[in-house]
Amino acid sequence: MPKKVKPEDRRIQRTRQSLQTALSELIVEKGYEKVTVQDVIDRANVGRSTFYAHFESLDQLLLSGFEPLRMQFEDFLSGTTFDIESPWALSLAMFQQVQKQKGGYITLIHIQKFLYGYLLDHLKQGLPKRNKNIPPELLAHYVASTFIALMTWWIDNNYPIPAEKMNEIYRQLVEPGTMAIMMGA
Repeated sequence: MPKKVKPEDRRIQRTRQSLQTALSELIVEKGYEKVTVQDVIDRANVGRSTFYAHFESLDQLLLSGFEPLRMQFEDFLSGTTFDIESPWALSLAMFQQVQKQKGGYITLIHIQKFLYGYLLDHLKQGLPKRNKNIPPELLAHYVASTFIALMTWWIDNNYPIPAEKMNEIYRQLVEPGTMAIMMGA
């Protein structure tokens, strides 16, 4: 009989949420690079030992705020159907999450790994059958790198365009070439 997963204690959930909220507020005010653990614990009104009981570092706290994105990413990966809209729905979710969290550059490294792995998995299934000239690893790297380049511009310019519009621009730049390669052109 499978073991039941015990839900996280509400006090733990509240403490973690309080720390995540404090970090998000401080990032908006100061920028991630200027935020310290002391700033976060002061804002969240918790002790240093409480912070370290939940997180090893500010980076880990920041990344914990991206747990919904990771879960959404895992849902995409575990889905049995891959249609033409799947990658674009994922990129939109990523734009929206970064805009919401305002986490900056540290999140880009993790997003690029997520996106590359996701794309590579699906391209390995479909690309060799249609186009043997371009390795799936290269196409996945191109699509993920273009996404990161646009995300970097977006962060550098303080999110001047809504996430939905950024995703439309991303699609306009990447989709025609990607689809031509996928169709064997």
